[in-house]
Parts: sequence; structure tokens; C-alpha cells
Amino acid sequence: MDAYSGLIGAMFLISNVLIYPVIIILLGLVAWAIISVGQFLSEYASRSRDIRKLKAGCRAAKEHLDGQDYNKAAHALKACGSNDFLREFILDIIETLKESKFSVEAEKLLQDYELKIAKELEHARLIARVAPMLGLMGTLIPLGPALMGLTSGDIQQLATNLVVAFSTTVLGLLTGGIAYAIVLVKKRWYTQDLSDMEYVVEVLK
Repeated sequence: MDAYSGLIGAMFLISNVLIYPVIIILLGLVAWAIISVGQFLSEYASRSRDIRKLKAGCRAAKEHLDGQDYNKAAHALKACGSNDFLREFILDIIETLKESKFSVEAEKLLQDYELKIAKELEHARLIARVAPMLGLMGTLIPLGPALMGLTSGDIQQLATNLVVAFSTTVLGLLTGGIAYAIVLVKKRWYTQDLSDMEYVVEVLK
């Protein structure tokens, strides 16, 4: 019976200690969410896509490439890059225009940008999953002391722990929801950018 009581006491102590890092991490994630919303709105305001300009620039670049005029081809490509990823991709693809194995280099570049896009979304995806888990931990951990306060008639302890429990739940769900929304919208943006990159490569082949 003493061993059992010791195990219960150890678990109770560990869970109570965990509440502090959980709260600190949640507050950090809330700060991340605020910053990410600002970055998201900034990126949204700067995004623009003109498919006719993209097609015209790629066709002009292809004509210059057929005529071995690499400088004019590079100039035509630079003019059709709209969003950040696409602009970076075009600058990198220009470096491969003179390569004899252009198709191979371009395919490798596309794969690299797929990985770069996946990496760009990694943090938001992770937080969308982890934040609600931390919110649940922050909810369950204070319930033990709250119940103990209830049994001992300490209403102040009960109220304090319930406030912590509900607050961490709200913070976890809020942060997770923001991260999930950012992932959904950015995934659509970057999928479109990747489609434009593939179009550029296909036209230039």
C-alpha cells in the first residue's frame, strides 16, 4: 500500500511540475500565432498572379532560347515572376539555361522547391497538432489540485485551478486553429506556385 501511495504521489508531483512548462510553451505559441498572422497578412497583400503575363514571358523566353540568345531569355523570364517562390525559382532556373542537360537540372530544381515549400509549412503544421495537445494537458493537470481543493473545502484553490484549466484550453485551441488556417491557405498558394514552376519548365524544354 505504501508503494502504491508513493507511485500516486510521484505521478501527482510530476504532473503538477509539468503545468509550468506547458503554460510557458502555450504563451510562446500565442506569440508565434500573433507574429504569423501579421506575416500571413503581409504575404497576402504582396501576392499577385497574372497568368497571361506568365505565359507570354515563358513563350518569349523559349523563342530567345531557340535563337541561343540567353540574355534576352533571362530578361523575359525575370519579367514574369510574380510571387516570392516563383521569382526565386525563375532566378535559379536562369542559371541552368545554358546547361546541356537542362531537363535533368530543371527537374532537380523542382524537387528542391517542393521540399522548400514543405519546409515552409512544417512549423504551422506542427503547431496545429501540438497546440491543442498542450491545451488538453493544461486542462487536465490542474484538475487534480482542483478536486483536492473541493474535497478539503478550499474554494479558492478550486477556482484558481479551474481558471488555469479553462485558460490553457482556450489558448491551445486558438493557437491550433490559427496555425491550421494558415496551413490551409498557404498550401493552396504554394500549390499554385508549384504548378506555375512546372509550367515554366515544360515551356522551356
